Amino acid sequence: MVKSNRGISLIESLVCIVIIGIGFIAIMQLSAFTINSMDRATEKNKLNYLSEMVMEDMIGDPDNASKYDNFSKTCSSGNQSASDLHTRMKKKWDDMLQEKNLIKVDNKDRKPRCDSYDNKKTFINSGSNTTGRVNFLTGTGKRKKYLGVVIK
Repeated sequence: MVKSNRGISLIESLVCIVIIGIGFIAIMQLSAFTINSMDRATEKNKLNYLSEMVMEDMIGDPDNASKYDNFSKTCSSGNQSASDLHTRMKKKWDDMLQEKNLIKVDNKDRKPRCDSYDNKKTFINSGSNTTGRVNFLTGTGKRKKYLGVVIK
């Protein structure tokens, strides 16, 4: 007597479900990695924008370049009175690094993560050529951004 197979067995269906499940897990891990990479890329773009903004402000006021030295920003912020140009610029940098007064989307303000090792500093070297440098350390100090220019 010959029996004809008229369907799939329980074992075959379980094997199929396991294979599909492994595929879904791989896709979910890939999407999580992609989202994390996009967040890091966004952070790098912000650092590039902010470091270029700081340098342009220094280049715009070359006569007072030495007054832009020793700007240091960690997670906390201090209130500065803005009376002269270099103090107003430092206050603007502080506000931009803390993302104050920016456009909100759907009433959500997403501020960057700030760890204890994160630091933003400026350095001015005066001599025959005055040079400026910006150091940004983020991601608990692991990600670094350096930018330097000749001011005058």
